[in-house]
Amino acid sequence: MLRPFSVKLGIFALVLSPVVAHGQAADQSHTVRQGDTLWELARQYRGDPFLWPDIYRMNTAVVEDPHWIYPGEVLRLSGAEEMAAVPATDTPAPPAMVESEVAGAQAADTEPPVEQAGPATTATLAQLAQAPSDSDEQEPLFGPRPASTLKESIQAYTRKEYRPLRKTEFYSSGFLTENQKLPWARVIGPVTPSQIGATTVVNDAMPYVSIAIEAPRGATYQIGDTLLIAHRGVDWKSYGEVIIPTGLATVTDTVSGRYIASVVAAYGPIRPGQAALPAEKFMPAGAEHAVPVSDGVRGELLGGPTRQDLKLPQMVVFIDKGQQDGVAAGDIFEVRRKAGITDDGRVRTHELLATLQIVHVRNHSATGRLLNVLLPDIPQGTEVRQVAKLPS
Repeated sequence: MLRPFSVKLGIFALVLSPVVAHGQAADQSHTVRQGDTLWELARQYRGDPFLWPDIYRMNTAVVEDPHWIYPGEVLRLSGAEEMAAVPATDTPAPPAMVESEVAGAQAADTEPPVEQAGPATTATLAQLAQAPSDSDEQEPLFGPRPASTLKESIQAYTRKEYRPLRKTEFYSSGFLTENQKLPWARVIGPVTPSQIGATTVVNDAMPYVSIAIEAPRGATYQIGDTLLIAHRGVDWKSYGEVIIPTGLATVTDTVSGRYIASVVAAYGPIRPGQAALPAEKFMPAGAEHAVPVSDGVRGELLGGPTRQDLKLPQMVVFIDKGQQDGVAAGDIFEVRRKAGITDDGRVRTHELLATLQIVHVRNHSATGRLLNVLLPDIPQGTEVRQVAKLPS
């Protein structure tokens, strides 16, 4: 039989538990651990994995690429209630200094300024990241101390590397088939273990789950081959089908004439009936930044893979220029509205609407991701202009 004090303590611990029903975030932050993804964090703290863009938008100062988060990074999960855009009260005046403090301040002003050196700052951060912690102290009851959190943040910052092209964006952004006949396989469904037949019940396949795949007639796969799992969308005028990737899977075995593949990446729901295709080889581009170009390629914005407003960074778009026009992965394009007069008589100026980076290129079209959006009202057919390229 529980004592009244024990019952109260249990209720108190339950109230302070980080898992809250209906997706409400109890903690204001989360320190990334090995194996964490924004998808899983949204499922844990928001109750819906498809709300991961909300967590990403609150942490763009920390997360460079939403598909890559690193252990030690501290992510905000909700805005602090005490923070406001406009202070509720005026900033108080600084307290008056006594004569001794004034004299000390004047003496400090006469000292020569200290030179600020970039390498010294980096070394300081690295030293802080490797600073030993007090092992004698017990772990606090309600999470790590601020000093530990700062140390983890510095560790994540010092080991981040700039990458102009990212493997995850290359595979997850999709493309237009340009009416080309591709050797599509068919996803039959998840199988666990591989000796049991695949089920056709709608059940999303998560990473490291095995799925059965039926290869197209005449095609064979080898153990270790990587397949792109995708949803085949609607036809896009003369540019063919819209391909929306949902994940990557590696072939691990063959059973009864079918192939068994292990899901190694998930970009969306992987379900029976989806298509599979041998994945293209990703070519990294080093660490160089794009350099400006004059008289770059000009084309038109075709739109996104689905019917939605183009208003947020990281959204996928297609343009009507490709490899044969001189477009390459890593190119930076500006989306600009032409000057003119609308049908209702309004004067429209030539203005910048958004910028995007090309992440996938085909012969006559290319896929880009929005880097920033200045004005969200971007219709199809808006002019795009190449303004920078990666060094070849």
